[in-house]
Amino acid sequence: MNELVKDEKKIANNTLKILVVNDVFPHIKNATTILFNNIVPLIKKEVEIKVFWIITENYGEKIKLTDPNYEIFYLSDYNNAYEILDRIKPDLSYHLAGYSLIDYAFMMVERYLKIPNFGFASGGVDGLSGDYFREETSRKKLFLEHKRQFFEKKSSDYGNSTNEYRGKNFLRKCLFLIKTLRSIGKSYLYIIKEIIYGIKLFYRTPDEYNEKFNCNLIFTENKSSIDWLVKTGLKRENIRAVGNPVFHQASEKKRRTSLDNNNKLNVLFITANLTSGQGKSNFSKLRRNKMIQEIIIGLKKINKDISLVIKIHPTAENYIEFEQFVDKAKNIDISQRDDIMDLVNKADIIITPVTSTATIIALIMDKPVIIWNYFDIEEDLLLRKNIVLECKNNTELDHCINTAESFRVKNLEKIKHFIDENFSYGNSSQLIVNEILDLLRRHSTKTN
Repeated sequence: MNELVKDEKKIANNTLKILVVNDVFPHIKNATTILFNNIVPLIKKEVEIKVFWIITENYGEKIKLTDPNYEIFYLSDYNNAYEILDRIKPDLSYHLAGYSLIDYAFMMVERYLKIPNFGFASGGVDGLSGDYFREETSRKKLFLEHKRQFFEKKSSDYGNSTNEYRGKNFLRKCLFLIKTLRSIGKSYLYIIKEIIYGIKLFYRTPDEYNEKFNCNLIFTENKSSIDWLVKTGLKRENIRAVGNPVFHQASEKKRRTSLDNNNKLNVLFITANLTSGQGKSNFSKLRRNKMIQEIIIGLKKINKDISLVIKIHPTAENYIEFEQFVDKAKNIDISQRDDIMDLVNKADIIITPVTSTATIIALIMDKPVIIWNYFDIEEDLLLRKNIVLECKNNTELDHCINTAESFRVKNLEKIKHFIDENFSYGNSSQLIVNEILDLLRRHSTKTN
């Protein structure tokens, strides 16, 4: 790669510049930040790299990064995507494939400027969606849910959040897309059609992607998800199944810990990023709070010294809403910032309402998992595979906790086969880096 860069002079000062569109800062863990924390050190072995983070949310106070590989740009400082791309002049851009108006704005300009891009698309396993369960959501239900969210404030346990209404952010993004399309000469009629299409896609059912989100290179977790992604509108020839760096990292990091840990049972409850618009589930925040209260009550009844950590989503859930549970009993902690693998490693038992990436991590790290299907999620992946325990109410909690480890041991071969078949791709980060460098080589050849 170094020779390619030096000979063809495609990267200024022998530094690969990658633009990343993301809604949170690099130090806040989400799928994108975890991906880049894994691949940047590997790319640096081949070529110097600078990653420019385009922060799409309005976080108020601006931060300074100490990592020399990263630089922060704020979407609110610019009128359109062309201005940012023209200033940075990246060699490559990254997007999370889906329906984001901001990502779409950047992709339109990247095509105009002939800048290659790559992205990650959530597929599924066994025909399920990327959320590992069946979603059969009507557009009406989605509309009502998004209408509710429009007037909801987004907040997390990060001091620089402005707690701004989601609706205001959405309107700002629509305006950014309009200005971006005008910057590359698109007509007002074209723009109106694109805005209508974008809003329509925002209320999409789970089996729809924006076919215009076809990056030059699209990564997904496993081969079984490729057919599903193609059906949603993405190009088969652009998709590569590479596993997930998080799963590889969990496999490398796993360490068995004794259930007898100073006579204390450490329970980790992992919340799920659900909404009332998801499938036929009966999720609501009121029911979510009731579920957590029932877990606390159920754990109190068990004749053991128990500590409970409630791990909430790093960005999609409001930390303040969960603080009330700390006063319900002793030995309860709320975690939003901590590394999920560290939390899983310290836990003796994992409880969660639905299969998620964190649940797969727990399985890979040899932890007993209990799915408390409180919201009646349909066709949960791990329940369907019969490799985790199902808890239907808090009266079963004692029995589930006492039998979770023996259930895991009994089904160890089945669990291992499931993981090997769907999530074992070796060093996923290295596979991704190899594909990225190949994309750059192909692009260099075409532009010569």
